[in-house]
Amino acid sequence: MQKTLLFLMLLIAFFSANLRADWTPDRINLAYGQFFSPLANRQAELDQYRLGINWDLTQALWASSHLLLHSQVELGFSQWRSTLSNDSWRFGAKKARQISLSPVLRLTGSHSTSPYLDMGLGVSYQSETDLEQKHSSGINMGGNWQFEIRLMLGINLGATPFSLSYGWLHYSNANLASINEGLDFQTLQLTYRFP
Repeated sequence: MQKTLLFLMLLIAFFSANLRADWTPDRINLAYGQFFSPLANRQAELDQYRLGINWDLTQALWASSHLLLHSQVELGFSQWRSTLSNDSWRFGAKKARQISLSPVLRLTGSHSTSPYLDMGLGVSYQSETDLEQKHSSGINMGGNWQFEIRLMLGINLGATPFSLSYGWLHYSNANLASINEGLDFQTLQLTYRFP
């Protein structure tokens, strides 16, 4: 827990130092995700509803004539809800709230309709540690503090301020706690870029 808090404080300090002085967000996004797992005993039906606020950092990390790598930081707010029916054999909390802070690297092309790849690793805090699934126990996350990993593919929608992306969000405590069952969501996200 102390390592996670230290990591969070260093992360906030680093990205705060690189944000523009006015703190005006550059993007806002809305996302919907569904739990998925390749394991047969993980029969959860969890939906994720997410709001993200993004700030671009001050300068590109790398650029060529066709590609650009830049960074941003995202503050995310989510609600996870179980959709298991009332007559199911259910264990764990039916819903949880979550907040996250994540640096994100974006690799994109130089054209307005270029596809992009977002990769991120951050921290999150969730209100519940056991989440509902159809099993003899809930999904035990091992604690409230988690790491958030993302991998998203997207495309800018031409000259409009919108982009659409699809990808994977993973939450786990990286074995910092004795239990680390983790969660995975496949996510569809619509983003609006402020002018």
